[in-house]
Amino acid sequence: MLTERELTVLELLPSLLSLDEIATDLTLSVNTVKSDVRSVYAKLGVSSRRTAVRSAHEHGLLEHRA
Repeated sequence: MLTERELTVLELLPSLLSLDEIATDLTLSVNTVKSDVRSVYAKLGVSSRRTAVRSAHEHGLLEHRA
């Protein structure tokens, strides 16, 4: 199960934002964002941003989040 912050980072992965920009938007360090992204990839069993987004859509993780 993904943490709230991992879900927040995951929601920004479909954007064209770089990890540095995501970190700035979330007021986190880029290393924290990189760590969260690695954790998301591991939990989804993927190895790239594109496949993480695809998997998240397939599992309904990006829909209906408030």
